[in-house]
Amino acid sequence: MRWDVSGDAYHSSEVMHRPYVDVFLSLGWSGVQGTFRGKRIYEAKGSGRIIGARFLPGAFRSFWSGEITNLQDRQLPLSGFFEAVDQAEVEQILAHDDDKAIDLLEELLVQKNPKSDENIALINAIIAADEEDDTLSTVSAVAHRFGYSERWLQHLFRTCVGIGLKWFLQRHRLLLAAEGIRSSDAPDWIGIAYDLGYSSQQHFTTDFRKVLGETPLQYKAAVTRHLGDS
Repeated sequence: MRWDVSGDAYHSSEVMHRPYVDVFLSLGWSGVQGTFRGKRIYEAKGSGRIIGARFLPGAFRSFWSGEITNLQDRQLPLSGFFEAVDQAEVEQILAHDDDKAIDLLEELLVQKNPKSDENIALINAIIAADEEDDTLSTVSAVAHRFGYSERWLQHLFRTCVGIGLKWFLQRHRLLLAAEGIRSSDAPDWIGIAYDLGYSSQQHFTTDFRKVLGETPLQYKAAVTRHLGDS
């Protein structure tokens, strides 16, 4: 990623993270970024460049001896992952062109001797199934589809992905709700809540605000203003 911003700093649109872990190098700050459960805004000013590696959900567990939940909503300094890599080595890596710099980062990752884990394929199969099938909205439904206990699946996601399976499924439901709100001139708030399995509109509103940073009414108003401005 490269940027060159003249004048005032650029602020991105609010970004909703998927359950990835990233390892990234830059002259300003290098580190490991876990999954952020809410939306974030990224700032860019001046000029710069970042190279990095993005791990499939669950895959970083093969490289990391700590608990993945400790990376939730956090960025850790690179020294917490590559103990022997200091800022001078980061600068040496970034002195190369993109392809060579990425090769050097891959060499560092290989030196971590990652362990093979068949659960990575299972985790990504569950995520793909949820994103393709809107009815797969509860932990019990996932457990029935894949033939594992609910408790084991919850533990698997917390241990290997760093977030609970229930949270991931809820996030997907609320993103579907946001899509429905954007596409409707007059959203049926109660209908949306019940269609997503909520027992009350208030419960739906509370969860929507936790994940998307504003209530459904506020979200709809922001979308309407944006369309009006464009």
